[in-house]
Amino acid sequence: MKNVLIVSLLVMLVGVGIWVVHDGRLPFNGGQSASIRDGTPQQEPLATEYTGVAAELLAVLDYDLLPEASGLGVSGLDPQRLWLINDSGSRSELVALDLARQSFTRINILDTPNKDWEDLEVFRYEGVPWMVVADVGDNKSRRAKVTLYFLPEPVADERRVRVHTTMTLSYPDGPRDVESIAVDPLTNTLYLLSKRDHFPRLYAIALPELGEQRSFIVEPTLLGEIRSIPGPTKDELERFPKYGKNRAQPTGMSHLPDGSGVALLTYGGSYVAPLGPDRNWLRALNDSLCPVPRPELKQAESIAGDLEGRIYITSEGKESPLLRLKPARGCFLNENPG
Repeated sequence: MKNVLIVSLLVMLVGVGIWVVHDGRLPFNGGQSASIRDGTPQQEPLATEYTGVAAELLAVLDYDLLPEASGLGVSGLDPQRLWLINDSGSRSELVALDLARQSFTRINILDTPNKDWEDLEVFRYEGVPWMVVADVGDNKSRRAKVTLYFLPEPVADERRVRVHTTMTLSYPDGPRDVESIAVDPLTNTLYLLSKRDHFPRLYAIALPELGEQRSFIVEPTLLGEIRSIPGPTKDELERFPKYGKNRAQPTGMSHLPDGSGVALLTYGGSYVAPLGPDRNWLRALNDSLCPVPRPELKQAESIAGDLEGRIYITSEGKESPLLRLKPARGCFLNENPG
């Protein structure tokens, strides 16, 4: 009887288009597209341009495994592998989602506390894929120092890894809550974007020489403010009376691995900004921010990009979808359709 009930439940879940990570298996919809309406994935053709809020639904995250997915990255070793981390109070671990094998793997990061992990970036350093885990969250702006943890990207069969380089930093203008970091591998520069300032502040750090058992104390350089992020509309404030005022707050950022630009996530929107030959992030984010329509998410916190120029986003909370979006071509041709 129990087996019959389990089979019936699985049939019902597939019938309504819900896929959940369970018992080590990652369910997928075969790369088909879906849109999110009232929290439920619906099968629809994928929009190729600015025709709505359609997106490819890759999975719905298991709340027991990823209750607060706060960082996301696309593997530099295998484009079918995605990396995720959890927010404060969770295990100090990486979660690998394998799109090809439809499975997930937990990888412990030894001797590394998770005080408030808020973002993850995979980048190439001297031709080798590395990742940085950003323990930079500070909701009440009280942390005098925050930490970045650097390590080479784990290979598929690793289950325990250690941080190679630790960077401790203090902002020049006092504590800041930050949930968005990114690395430009063409200039070996790490960027941080504040969350709760009226106009988010962009900071930069020149990457030191990364390697085993290295630690650095640094002060980021304040580059300036980002004033281009659209504020909440009157309609949004009415639809979301409790948190609508926060919809412009940045919650994730990532360098696009093809070098074309930077992806930015807020509670209310997703964006890309093309980077010119000067690699000026402040100018790009202020002058060329281009919206990428997406379904409404409960608490959008994570964004990443791949070599094909697509972006991946997900959210904290139960039944959080992992979505893949394709920015419009005009975003990279100075023909901003927004």
